[in-house]
Amino acid sequence: MKKVFLLLSALLLAGVVSAQGHKKNILGVRAGLNVSSYSISESGVSIESDARAAYHIAVSDQILLSERLPFYLETGLAYTSRGGRLGNVSLRPSYLQIPVLVNYHIGIRNIVSIQPFAGLYYGLGIGGKIKERKSGAKVDAFGEDGMLKRSDLGVRLGVGATWRHYYFGLGYDFGCLNTFKEAEGGSSMRNNCFTISVGYNF
Repeated sequence: MKKVFLLLSALLLAGVVSAQGHKKNILGVRAGLNVSSYSISESGVSIESDARAAYHIAVSDQILLSERLPFYLETGLAYTSRGGRLGNVSLRPSYLQIPVLVNYHIGIRNIVSIQPFAGLYYGLGIGGKIKERKSGAKVDAFGEDGMLKRSDLGVRLGVGATWRHYYFGLGYDFGCLNTFKEAEGGSSMRNNCFTISVGYNF
């Protein structure tokens, strides 16, 4: 316990020292890989869909919240393709997402910055298809015949790292809203997603 306390104290102290030279505003661009799947619950039974690999592109803005500690509020705008596979059906929705995150910059010898982050994201469905793979039949994911609601909301956790202006990040999104349009009898479908991002900060 004493070792954990000392480690946390050292990290906070490093943050205080490094905060002195931190930018008040950091703009960045990001792109990377999504691996998403659906958590489905119906009549007390839970299953997980097969995963789908896709991509995301984003712009980000980090705003310094404190002069003493390097806490940042991070937001931005992202285009992200998600979904999953249920048997012979492939769901491929696309969203515009706005994150609201808090991250903390831990400087290591003024070379690398480690940045754990946590917060929420909101997604608005803007396109994508639901495809029956054997027949090739397609419908709009959010259209009249589609099965998905347009709104999505979730929790985002992860960690980033910067070296000079270059960025690398790992994150996981836990979907909180039921995205299934015709939910009956307590059935629900939530989209979760693991992300790998690379980018550049200006």
